[in-house]
Amino acid sequence: MRAWVLLSAVLWYLTGVGWQRNSERTEKGFIYGKPGHPVKVYVKLHHNSPVLVCMDFKRAEKETVDPTYLWVGPNEKQLSGSNRINITNTGKLTVKDFLEPLSGLYTCSFSYKTIKAETQEEKIVKQRYDFMIFGKKSNRRIFPEPSIYFQP
Repeated sequence: MRAWVLLSAVLWYLTGVGWQRNSERTEKGFIYGKPGHPVKVYVKLHHNSPVLVCMDFKRAEKETVDPTYLWVGPNEKQLSGSNRINITNTGKLTVKDFLEPLSGLYTCSFSYKTIKAETQEEKIVKQRYDFMIFGKKSNRRIFPEPSIYFQP
């Protein structure tokens, strides 16, 4: 009986049910940033990256006034849309046909306004989110590996 309880707890943890293991990843496959902590993402080579969202999950559930997003790639240059890089107006980044040289630190700077109801005073809030993206080769032959690996 004790072994069954232990096995159930381990499986519960590994699937991310009830724990924060996959808290940054939603059912839609979006991966949210985590302020002050880089989020590690493993992408199978020649596959698309998951959708990286330039905000944390809690902020996404709130109304955001005048948001701006700025993505910087591993070469420390500002990213813009191209045939390989897709950035939406809502700050979501996807890298298509991921190659090993694209591995590295992807940083998003996110800013928005807060307005006090009583005084109508505006304040600009800035937040930075880091994503470490790694290209992963698959060495398995029998069982195909998933194209997206996520590790908090």
